[in-house]
Amino acid sequence: MNAAIDTWAPRIGHDRACAAFGVSARVRRRSRQAAEGRLAPRPSRATGCPRVLPPWRIPDPERARIVAVLCEPRFCDLAPAQIYHHLLDDGVYLCSIRQMYRLLGENGLVSDRRRGHKRSAHHAMPQLDATGPNQVWSWDISRLAGPAPRVWFYLYVIIDIYSRKIVGWTIDTVESDKVAHRLIATTARREGVDRDQLTLHSDRGPQMTSITVADLLEHLGVTRSLSRPRVSNDNPYSEAAFKTIKYQPTYPARFTDIRQARAWMRRFAGWYNAEHYHSGIGHQHPDTVHAGSHHTINQARQAVLNAAYAANPDRFRNQHPKATPTPGRATINQPPTQAIP
Repeated sequence: MNAAIDTWAPRIGHDRACAAFGVSARVRRRSRQAAEGRLAPRPSRATGCPRVLPPWRIPDPERARIVAVLCEPRFCDLAPAQIYHHLLDDGVYLCSIRQMYRLLGENGLVSDRRRGHKRSAHHAMPQLDATGPNQVWSWDISRLAGPAPRVWFYLYVIIDIYSRKIVGWTIDTVESDKVAHRLIATTARREGVDRDQLTLHSDRGPQMTSITVADLLEHLGVTRSLSRPRVSNDNPYSEAAFKTIKYQPTYPARFTDIRQARAWMRRFAGWYNAEHYHSGIGHQHPDTVHAGSHHTINQARQAVLNAAYAANPDRFRNQHPKATPTPGRATINQPPTQAIP
């Protein structure tokens, strides 16, 4: 019967020939594939039947050879389309561009195929400690709403984490490493930062990790510190400063132009540094702590409290009032310690 079907199939078609002889076309087709050695030995999990290997499938040894060619030093930095045409010019055809992508994907090599290149999933936790001004700065960039939807101005702010002072800021129409370079250089020069004195901390935005900024910090002798990816708590001082900025009662919903944005930020920075009583530094002004005169102010506050206690100790239930101390250090991810007097 098989021979009869093979005789009639070329004339009237395989399915019609099988129907004429009362044979299942699917069973007949699979039997023929098994006879030709086109059935895989491993059965399908779904049906339990032998799995059919399509005739166009590239054999495993050849697939391994193609992957090895794609990972050769001359091709490891090129996209499959580039490799494909390089090989064609050399008179070699391995497979299609899509098949190259498929083989690379099966082996986890779609991204970077350089030898030994693996992006580490571990980033060290930054641990910073400042016991005085201009030891550790934190900086970041935030968007300010412009006059129309999807129109933004970019606010760059540098905070001294010890005094909480805004030591530098600028607003621009672009988010650029060149703008950051200019701001950092100007601020470091104005604050008189010496080499190996300062650590500059930030998140891992493209401007923060750019070669332009890295070269500047190396030139200034400033140590760069970076947050871990997707860990906002690693940059708490900048995050808190931006929240204070945008929750300030006079902060507008939108700025009509960049001049208005700069004028508003100029007034805010003056208020924040010289008038704002910051809870993180014992309700002192950032300018005062930055200049080192906060100890005198604390002593004056304590004298007032001492006089109030002496005049009426019963009002304080015989508990001597104390002025809020100014922390002696500011840290990022450091274990809590006693404040330095």
